[in-house]
Amino acid sequence: MTAVIKLFLSILILFSCAVIGICLAQKLVRRRDTLLDFDKLLHRAAVKIEYNAGELSEVFADNFAQYPFRRSAPFNIQWLGFVDSFSHVLTKSDIRMLHEFTEGLGVADSEAQRQHIALYVSLLQEHISSAREDIRNKSKMYRVIPISVGVIIALMLA
Repeated sequence: MTAVIKLFLSILILFSCAVIGICLAQKLVRRRDTLLDFDKLLHRAAVKIEYNAGELSEVFADNFAQYPFRRSAPFNIQWLGFVDSFSHVLTKSDIRMLHEFTEGLGVADSEAQRQHIALYVSLLQEHISSAREDIRNKSKMYRVIPISVGVIIALMLA
């Protein structure tokens, strides 16, 4: 009877470790995808600003997360809340860079705003490259290490 319990626990531990590894690897992919969504959002915003789409809350209203930007509240505070809603996916440096995005936005003419957005698009491209590099380098490790730990624990149970 104890052999069956040990076998069941070993299988449960291996399965749990595999799930943990898959979740860790998926977090890297979600980071990349979220940064790509921010990239698309900034490109759309630059186009809207070029064609005089109105206030910043209107320019960013059509976003990938359906975050409701309101005209009645300051845009920079809403932007910080929007970015912070992705803190479980993005790294601290990603969040810091996106927080800094609103500094100087909305205080100059449309050409200066487009240049500001272009600067942050290029900064975002660096973060996207970093996310792709992390996927290439760390994804396999995140899947292998938890399973290896699970195998070791299962062997110790046997």
